Amino acid sequence: MAVNSSKHPHFYNPTTSDPYSRLRVPKYLKCWEVLFFGVFLCLYYSVLIVRDETRLTGPEIALFFWIAAFFYDELSEWADAGAIFYATDIWNLFDMIMILIGITFAILRIIGIMQPETRCNDLAFDVLALEALFMIPRICSILSLSPYWGTLIPCLKEMGKDFIKFMVLIIIVYLGFLTTFSLVGRDSFSLSKMTGILTKIFYGSSYVGFEVMDQIDPIFGPPLMVIFITLSSFLLMGSLTGMLSNSFSRVVTHAKEEYLYVYSVYVLEASTSNRLTHFYPPFNLLSLVLFRPWRYIFPRYHKYRAGRIWLLKVTHAPIVAVIKFYEYLKYKGDDDDEFRGFKGPKEPKGRRRRSDIGPAAVTGRPALSSPRRSGTARLLPTSRMRGEDDVDAPSGVEVQIMELQQKIDQLTSVVLAMRESQIVNDKNEAAADIGNISSL
Repeated sequence: MAVNSSKHPHFYNPTTSDPYSRLRVPKYLKCWEVLFFGVFLCLYYSVLIVRDETRLTGPEIALFFWIAAFFYDELSEWADAGAIFYATDIWNLFDMIMILIGITFAILRIIGIMQPETRCNDLAFDVLALEALFMIPRICSILSLSPYWGTLIPCLKEMGKDFIKFMVLIIIVYLGFLTTFSLVGRDSFSLSKMTGILTKIFYGSSYVGFEVMDQIDPIFGPPLMVIFITLSSFLLMGSLTGMLSNSFSRVVTHAKEEYLYVYSVYVLEASTSNRLTHFYPPFNLLSLVLFRPWRYIFPRYHKYRAGRIWLLKVTHAPIVAVIKFYEYLKYKGDDDDEFRGFKGPKEPKGRRRRSDIGPAAVTGRPALSSPRRSGTARLLPTSRMRGEDDVDAPSGVEVQIMELQQKIDQLTSVVLAMRESQIVNDKNEAAADIGNISSL
């Protein structure tokens, strides 16, 4: 990593790559994210347990610093990934809500300190208490990288969308009955009282409606209440349950695709940044305070970039050391493998090799009966075309890529043939037009 370096995709080589490039690996980013939110949660509990309304405590100042670092990191991520791609990750919505709650708490807390008001301080701590609703699920977001949770989260997302759409119908029906009951029983019940009664009925307390239907109106009260209870308890709730079940089944049917979508969104989101130096929070605030103001004062961009690289190496040296030690333990004995991070799952000892599938041809290429396989076999590198016993068969992803490449080649040939046919037709039409003109 130097001043003139540039970010570009390439295979990782542990002998030549800069160790600080490992800071961009999505797995390590996720681990640091969990650690960051763990410290965030500890500060959160410390502030709410102490709850000192007269002054700012040490944990509270550290919490403000953590919220600021979190906000700057999300802002940088949004700028790098773009608004549309940033919004595809559901956890970013949790992040935005957490930041909004933290900023609201900071504003109310500062007002409460400057103008000692018990109500303002109480409201600030009550607002901060809402943070746990989003912080604890955010810490557990690492589970979304597993196939089970990675499929369940898109299911909940689709069910939530359908639920919001169905709530429009429920609100329309609810407002209609609320207006009718409020006007019919205006002598016995106020609007707020009737709203509470219908809400209880909607959430399952049907007996409340049978108790008050005669008090609303002796003539219209009983039939209207029976209709409302039937709609809310049977028709609407049954329809909602069936619709949510269909939403869940629709997503689970494509469980593998949904998991790959969630995983790919996270990986692409972590790798779309074009910046050479990527600071983990809360170290990103040091870069913001120390170097960002000087960027607009001094025109020498190389000096500014060199300073950021130096700060990155100083602040992230312990993290890089832990990463290198982890990789040393994990890949111990594979130091001679240049592409050790791209190995597929290990094959069991009893698995048949490629040479056991069928007899090899004279050229060393295996004799495959499928014409599609024989067409795609030419795409394999030479080292993988040898009929040796120590060469594994291509993985499923490689086969899919080769099949996709073959389909692209076929489509290209069809387009070229159509284009040549169109050119011939145009020439024939032009010749016919010339012949007609000459005959005239």
